[in-house]
Amino acid sequence: MLASMTLRDPSKTGTFSPSDREALLEALLLEGPELTFTPRGSPDPRLKRLVAILARQAARECYEEEVRLARERRTTAPRA
Repeated sequence: MLASMTLRDPSKTGTFSPSDREALLEALLLEGPELTFTPRGSPDPRLKRLVAILARQAARECYEEEVRLARERRTTAPRA
């Protein structure tokens, strides 16, 4: 499907041929179900899982940065 699509020269203007348009539409269609957000009621469990994963990753990165800064302060601090 994507092999049949080619890059177009941006300097050339014009309309898409029907086959080009069809190939682009097929490339845009998603096979799986979409994630939904419901502000009231129960949110999609996949969204909750994604948020938990991202929060854990952010916390881990923040902790690693704090540890790195603490080590730098210890090594650069003047000794009395």
